[in-house]
Amino acid sequence: MKRIASHLCTLLVGMVAVAGHFMLTQWLFGQTVAIIYLGFQLIIAAWIVYELIRALVYDD
Repeated sequence: MKRIASHLCTLLVGMVAVAGHFMLTQWLFGQTVAIIYLGFQLIIAAWIVYELIRALVYDD
């Protein structure tokens, strides 16, 4: 149960960080640029997660 709560808190902190970063980008550069930048970040994040899932493990 403690592990689930820890994962949920980590997820919540990450979501708040993304929302805050989006709001700051929107305030500085406008909504269109913020949406494009957010989409670019999400594509890179999805690619990193995909690479981590399918990464080969080399045991020496």
